[in-house]
Amino acid sequence: MFKENHSLADRFREALKPTPMKRRIQLASNRLRLQMGRLDKTVSQMEARDKTLYERCVKSLAARDVQAATLFANECVEIRKLVKTSLSSQICLEQVLLRLETIEQFGDMVKSMDQVKGIIGLVRGDLEGKLPEISTNLADIEDSLGSVTVEIGQAVDSEGPLIPASDESARVLKEADAMAEQKMKEKFPEIPAIINDPARVR
Repeated sequence: MFKENHSLADRFREALKPTPMKRRIQLASNRLRLQMGRLDKTVSQMEARDKTLYERCVKSLAARDVQAATLFANECVEIRKLVKTSLSSQICLEQVLLRLETIEQFGDMVKSMDQVKGIIGLVRGDLEGKLPEISTNLADIEDSLGSVTVEIGQAVDSEGPLIPASDESARVLKEADAMAEQKMKEKFPEIPAIINDPARVR
């Protein structure tokens, strides 16, 4: 449904007549926005699912059905883990978009592009196995930006000490994780404590 595979003809055309660097950065930005939209839609669907399960958990506790309440509570926990990963990924990708806009407007290319690729790589790794389609699309975007980075590295001499891309990417991910944690507290009610007393199970 959401496939973005590049055909052999597209690759052949690109080899014969490469897209200008600025245009490629714009295309990568557009594709990132598309993935962020998909993440947003996924989060909304998971929030609705969590709300339903949470309500069932509360009702089961009121009816003293501890087994059902535990089942619904565990399901909420798993959904919330995925929501947190998705929110953190969204925040990271917002940072990537801002950096790509800076590159496009001001040409701060060498350092910024390495950091952009590093952040996308970490987000892709986080989503791998959880939201595989989005992870695969991010890998394609990472590859396309990789070729731009190589060209920039050949064309531009960087000045001054650079923060290693891995350090900067990890810092962005850590900050995004903390922000996602805060958003989770605002979005979701606390899951009720369930005392597993067999005598209460009907």
